[in-house]
Amino acid sequence: MELRQLEQFVAVAEERHFTRAAARVHVGQSGLSAAIAALEHELGDALFVRDNRQVTLTAAGQALLPAARRALAAVQDGRDAVAGVRGVLHGRLHVGAIQTFGVVDLPAALAGFRRRHPAVTVRLTHDAAGALARAVAEAELDIAFVDGPVDSRLTRVRLGRDRLVLAVPAGDPLADAAEIGLADPALADHDFVAYRLDSGMEAQIAVACADSGLARRIVAEVVNLQYLVEFVRHGAGAAILPPGAIPAGSPGIRAIPITPPIHRDLCAVVPGRRPPTGLARALLDALLETLPGDPGDPGDPGDPGDPGGTLRGGPGPTSPPGP
Repeated sequence: MELRQLEQFVAVAEERHFTRAAARVHVGQSGLSAAIAALEHELGDALFVRDNRQVTLTAAGQALLPAARRALAAVQDGRDAVAGVRGVLHGRLHVGAIQTFGVVDLPAALAGFRRRHPAVTVRLTHDAAGALARAVAEAELDIAFVDGPVDSRLTRVRLGRDRLVLAVPAGDPLADAAEIGLADPALADHDFVAYRLDSGMEAQIAVACADSGLARRIVAEVVNLQYLVEFVRHGAGAAILPPGAIPAGSPGIRAIPITPPIHRDLCAVVPGRRPPTGLARALLDALLETLPGDPGDPGDPGDPGDPGGTLRGGPGPTSPPGP
């Protein structure tokens, strides 16, 4: 089994299409098909089910995929380590992020990282925090920027926190309130627009509402925060969201602080059972250097919450965090 075969296998598994995978790894489709067939022959089992519309993994392919990703990540980390000795970083950095990450201007940070390391290619993926955490644990992503609790297989580095706000249309009776509690009877009469119900933020909001006795009447679920803000602006309902989701000076919408505050912790996550890749460590170090003061609390019991210890130039964590 050769690394090139593993790279080709992962490309087909992720693209679910031989033509797209062949373009990604810069080989002809017939050559890619032959390489996969040779790998299947060596392993003694089919890795893909092929039909006219798509390619899907067999049980054997699903078993091989995480190991193949780990092997490729280890090879890339070795290349990065050698390049780092020369002061040059190169390779592909896979980053995941929730849609609004208030403590870091992530596009600006990634653009700056690229300017400093022009031989690095960046791929940015947006998803819910849970999906991103799983992708880091399974070596699909090098690093992710998420909120709330994460997979216990990961190490979490706290970067800061957001205080959520209640967003209402400008003409809403609550629009001029200086602050509002979730137990306020006025909220019981409101319709609500919710962010995706599988998100960590929404789970935290649901707990806070339940503790305050607020049974939200959710009339819409939106998986894009920009669209959620527009739903509110056009009078579909109120929403609880991070302040960074509302553009500065945005007309037609008001953000009201909630009391007692609902905070969401914002953090970076990297693998906890193996060292992070050199590129992920370099990006995280660069971000930590730009944050003012202590980027977060020292961490809860059972949570490394490591704001610059083992991950800053060190060999990486040696044991997984607690749940």
